[in-house]
Amino acid sequence: MTNHRNTLDVVDLTIELPNGMRLLRDVSLTLEPGEVRALVGESGAGKSMIGKAVLGILPSALSITRGEILMEGHNLGSLSLARRRATVAETAALIPQDPLTALNPVRKIGPQITDPLVRIRGWSAAQARERALDLLDRVHIRAPERVMNSYPHELSGGMRQRVLIAAAFAPSPRLIVADEPTTALDVTVQKQILRLIRELQQETGTSVLFVTHDMGVVAKISQKVTVLFAGKVMEDAATRDIFTNPGHPYTRALIAATPSHADPDRSFSPVPDSLIADLHRQIALDDKHAQGVRA
Repeated sequence: MTNHRNTLDVVDLTIELPNGMRLLRDVSLTLEPGEVRALVGESGAGKSMIGKAVLGILPSALSITRGEILMEGHNLGSLSLARRRATVAETAALIPQDPLTALNPVRKIGPQITDPLVRIRGWSAAQARERALDLLDRVHIRAPERVMNSYPHELSGGMRQRVLIAAAFAPSPRLIVADEPTTALDVTVQKQILRLIRELQQETGTSVLFVTHDMGVVAKISQKVTVLFAGKVMEDAATRDIFTNPGHPYTRALIAATPSHADPDRSFSPVPDSLIADLHRQIALDDKHAQGVRA
């Protein structure tokens, strides 16, 4: 009998500032092999923080005070720092939000894709270069050889994001954290980038944790959704269920606030201030109760 392991398990993850302020509150989610899960919510909801915690790149001021992160069954918190870094490097990759700042401006594109393949995968320079050229071609970059010898500032924003997608998929990771990879791009390029990520994900069977604030993106790319507000999970369900029968008022409000490209005449409205205030009050009560329990 095959031992099935999820690509990722986040269990009761709580992250705090040094003063005890909770930024993530008992967040749990799973990501199965080949699955795309969206993390959705407004700015400051904690979406990117979850991705950074999974990849081990949280700011030093933040601490995981409760919970576990398991990557293919390995509890990252129980590993030594060196082993944890090796496990993450071998398993996961990141598609960052800003394609300009994510690339080293004083290095050519080629080494920025090939160096991790040589260091992490142990490939020869020739193998790594061939893989980089192949991935650049598959993300529909014309003249991959020219792009390999270019500096980031010589490429458009859309081309830089394609480079980052190629770099993420190049080492064949089992998990990719895509941290709002279309935010800095215009609408037409956004659609192209989403299609590229989806095509490569389906082709490779890579699991993707996709961070976004856009419910329209959620509908296009994910099978499951975790809805977050102020570091707390509001709803967790299949994408189809989220849109046909949302269970939480905040989820319904997010959907109502999303313009519909398929139905441009449909009215939409911002998330009500009264709902935001109610949620903040409830979370404050939950935090107070949690502090009382710990005391």
